[in-house]
Amino acid sequence: MEATSTKPVEKLHELFEIRKQDHEIRKQDFEMKEKLNKQHMLETLLAKKKPLTEIEMALKNKLISEMLA
Repeated sequence: MEATSTKPVEKLHELFEIRKQDHEIRKQDFEMKEKLNKQHMLETLLAKKKPLTEIEMALKNKLISEMLA
């Protein structure tokens, strides 16, 4: 009788591990998207023909610092 009572616990453990892996994948995906968005912002600022505003310059410098860190 004990063997059948551990099966639900094993299933729950398996489901927990799958959920944990899913969470890690989603976290990595979010981090990668965030990094790509920052790269795109920097590319946009670097390609701008007009002189950058003070705020744009600050953002550009911040993005460069983050990428070099």
